[in-house]
Amino acid sequence: MYLSREEERMLSGEEGIAAQKAMELLTALGEVFGAERMVKIESAQIAGVSYGNIGDAGMEFLEDWAGLGGRVRVKSTLNPAGMDLDKWQEMGVEESYYQRQMRVLKAFERMGVEITCTCTPYLVGNRPKPGAHIAWSESSAVVFANSVLGA
Repeated sequence: MYLSREEERMLSGEEGIAAQKAMELLTALGEVFGAERMVKIESAQIAGVSYGNIGDAGMEFLEDWAGLGGRVRVKSTLNPAGMDLDKWQEMGVEESYYQRQMRVLKAFERMGVEITCTCTPYLVGNRPKPGAHIAWSESSAVVFANSVLGA
């Protein structure tokens, strides 16, 4: 797969260990899917936010990545968390679950992700321009971005 000089620097570790690990994952995925090159994106909408989905392993992975200096390089917003952040007690969410969910959100925040916790990122400032390449995970948001915004 063709890599730009910037991508090569990241893959070689010149941009730090977190960027290197990210590029290792991305290039492996690119090879699996037969990608010829990377595509620059304008924004990301990140899934894998709910502690209920990612568990301790996912939480620790995110904390480790943040600890290595991992930072987003484009505007990045989050899908909903695994509970209502304000009314979790009223909803009967256990304190231990709440604490772990907050650790997940804190790790994302340390990496520069906007803690939006929404499935409609285009309503909270993550609104791509027509023709933009994006990496969004929320299915209804992807349809909106492609069909209405032309991204």
